[in-house]
Amino acid sequence: MNSLGIDIGGANLKISAEDDNRIIYFPMWKRAPELKNKLKEISKEFGAEKAGVVITAELADVFKNKKEGIEYIYKACKESFKEVYFLDVDGRMVKEIDDPMKFCASNWMASISFLLSEGFRDFLFVDMGSTTTDLIPVKEESLAGKTDFERLRRRELLYMGVLRTPVFYLLRSFEGATLCPEYFAITADVFRVTGEISEDDYNCETPDSKGKSVKECMQRLARTVCCDLDELGEVKVKLLAFRVRNAIIRVLQKEINAKLSKYNLKKVLACGIGEFLIEQSCECFKLSEKYGDASKLFPAFAMLRLVEKI
Repeated sequence: MNSLGIDIGGANLKISAEDDNRIIYFPMWKRAPELKNKLKEISKEFGAEKAGVVITAELADVFKNKKEGIEYIYKACKESFKEVYFLDVDGRMVKEIDDPMKFCASNWMASISFLLSEGFRDFLFVDMGSTTTDLIPVKEESLAGKTDFERLRRRELLYMGVLRTPVFYLLRSFEGATLCPEYFAITADVFRVTGEISEDDYNCETPDSKGKSVKECMQRLARTVCCDLDELGEVKVKLLAFRVRNAIIRVLQKEINAKLSKYNLKKVLACGIGEFLIEQSCECFKLSEKYGDASKLFPAFAMLRLVEKI
């Protein structure tokens, strides 16, 4: 029986199969009514009857609350796969969701459960995706908070990612000018200009609904200081992009070092599409070295491996 690991997020569906890993842009706030059909399409394409699912999309504002979000996604999954398992924040793998709030934002627990099953111990797990970054301290078990709110409070969840984070959130000013708190540019624009992601990697919508070429990304970045590209110039736009990049690395360095010190840990395990930034922030073991491209969607890959054992 073919199996799948699926991470259903607010912006992406992450799918892991035996020989295929995919990140599909699927903005839940727009496309929730299409979810069941999309999952059925995925099930048919992969010939998968069994799936392991973790959910982070319950916070999408298409749902009135998290409970409704979990129940909606649960129903869509149950109607799309012959056999489906769900993982909660305590690491329980179940077929039926009894307490929906236990299944909110559980994807990081899949990663930790799998890594512990692989024999890893005493590490800080850092997963940087398109939108957020998880920093999970682990000894014999996860020491992290169990809700997004608690993890935000403890700086175990940073709302900072490689693609979708507004630039003004990360950099306060540039050459004395305060960046505008407008949705002019995002981190995907930054990393296109620095040359660290490709146009294909930029798999979300652009702020101005235009293209993803380096020049178009530079035009968006110039707007963050109320300029157009001709006015600010390419040299300064590139400098702005690298300033944002360096600001992200400083945040990562600070938060990673704080966690290593607090929990007396020495090892950092890095993954996600932002693995390249984690690597520049600390000494780490990149999970891509052991698991290849699955590192980019590690919770989905972890769920695949966990559900295969059932």
